[in-house]
Amino acid sequence: MSFADLTRARYSCRSYEDRAIEPEKLAAVVEAGRIAPSAHNNHPTQIVICDTPGLKEKAAHAANRFAKDGSVFGAPVVILACARTEDAWVRRNDGMNSSLIDTSIVVDEMMMQATELGLGTCWVCMFDPEIARQEFGLPEGVEPVSMLTMGYPADEIAEPEKREARCISLEQFCDVTR
Repeated sequence: MSFADLTRARYSCRSYEDRAIEPEKLAAVVEAGRIAPSAHNNHPTQIVICDTPGLKEKAAHAANRFAKDGSVFGAPVVILACARTEDAWVRRNDGMNSSLIDTSIVVDEMMMQATELGLGTCWVCMFDPEIARQEFGLPEGVEPVSMLTMGYPADEIAEPEKREARCISLEQFCDVTR
């Protein structure tokens, strides 16, 4: 599958089959995140793989709006991506910390690898980071950034016309002056 095809195949899956992800597929997704690029090669991201009932329930508690069947959207795997802000590269001019960007890159790389492997994903940012911090016992300086739900889709991608209608136009995308 070409990268262009991959980007068009990916969508936000919110319904999953009750089917486990094969260990080698999960390992490939995790590896894609591990080797993702980061500013100054600092790699300030760490993940929590929620693949047991107890861990999925903790994730669902933090993202309670999307809790379903003891998980987030009923997914067989939820990955909590966290940033270690003190490990990140910081831009000298304005002090911008790259940890959120680096962690987002990790999630994106894992999401695209999962899509290539026939898995559905949904990037979830609507959760309570304080609940996630408590549920997973995250230490100071480890910030929960996003969750990635993953599994075999039980829903289908929208038709191309509907998807295109939700996208920003090329003219708007390329116009920073508006």
